[in-house]
Amino acid sequence: MVLWVIAILSVVVLEFCFAMRTEVNIAKNFREELQFYAMAQGQVQRAIAELINKHDPRVQLMRKTLKVEEVPPEKREWITDGRPYTLSSDQGEGEIRIMGEAGKVNINLVSDRTLRKIIGQCGLEGEARDVVVDSIQDWRDPGELHRLNGAKSEYYQSLKEPYNCKNGNLDSIEELLLVRGVTRDLFYGKKEARKEEGGEKVDQAGLKDLFSIYSSGEQVDINSAASPVLRFVLGIPNELAQHIVKTREEKNFQNQQDLLQRVPELSPFMGEIGRLIVFQSMIPYYTIEARAKNKDARTVQGLKVIVKIDSKEKMGYKIIQWVDNLL
Repeated sequence: MVLWVIAILSVVVLEFCFAMRTEVNIAKNFREELQFYAMAQGQVQRAIAELINKHDPRVQLMRKTLKVEEVPPEKREWITDGRPYTLSSDQGEGEIRIMGEAGKVNINLVSDRTLRKIIGQCGLEGEARDVVVDSIQDWRDPGELHRLNGAKSEYYQSLKEPYNCKNGNLDSIEELLLVRGVTRDLFYGKKEARKEEGGEKVDQAGLKDLFSIYSSGEQVDINSAASPVLRFVLGIPNELAQHIVKTREEKNFQNQQDLLQRVPELSPFMGEIGRLIVFQSMIPYYTIEARAKNKDARTVQGLKVIVKIDSKEKMGYKIIQWVDNLL
C-alpha cells in the first residue's frame, strides 16, 4: 500500500510540475509578445515622426542648407521606397519599412492597357491574364454586364462562400483577393525567386506592392517607387532599377533632365515610360510596416499602418488603416 501511495503521489507531483512549467512558458511568451508589440508600436511612431518632418517646410529648408556629408547618417531623411531601417535595443531588434503610396499605381484609375501590361509582367499570360484584368475592371464598373473573361455577381454567388460583386471602386487594396483570378501568390508575391534574362534571381512582386487606392493615377513618383514598381510597372530591367534606387539615395531626382543626367542608361526607355513618371509628388499617404523580434527570432510581432500626414490634424497625422499580426 505504501509503495502504491508513493507511486501515485509521484505521478501527481510530476503532473503538477509539468503543468507549472507550461504555465511559466505561457506567461513568458505572453510577456514577450506584449513587449515586442509595444516595440513595433514605437517603431511606427518613429516612422510617423520622420514623415511629419518630411512634410514640414521648415525642416526641409534647414536640410537644404546642409550638404549631404554634413548630415550624420542617423539624421538623414528616410527614403520612402520600402527599404528597411533597423532599430536595436537591449530586448531585441526592429525593422521599419515605409512605402510612399505615390510610388504605386491607383487600382481604381488604371487603364486597361497599363493594367494588362502589369499583370503580364507578374507572370500571367493569355487567358489567365485576361481573366484577372477583365475581372478587376468588372469589379470596379457599375452594372451586371461582364466582359468576355470577367465576372459579376452571378459568378461570385456560385462560389462555396458566395458574395456580390462590388460594382464600385476598391476601398482597400486587400479587396483584390475577392476578385476572380487573383490568387494569394499573385497578390502577396511568390516566395521563391525567379531568374531574369541576365541570370540574376529576384523576388516575384505581388499586386499589393504595385497598386494603391491613394495614389493619383497611373503615374508613379520616381523618388518613391520601389524596385518592384520600376520593374513591373515601368518595365525597367532589374539591374537598371537597382541603379536608380542607389542613385537617388544621395538626393531625389528633380526633373526628367536631372534623371537622365544621373542615370543616362534610362534614355532608351523614356519614350515609353516618360508619361508614367512624376517628380516630387506630395501625396501624403504612406504604408508603414514594423517588425520587432528577439535575438533568436523566436518571438516576432509585426504591424502594418497606413497613415496620412496632415498638418490640420491635431497630432499632425491620421491613421487610415491599422493591421495587427503582420507576418
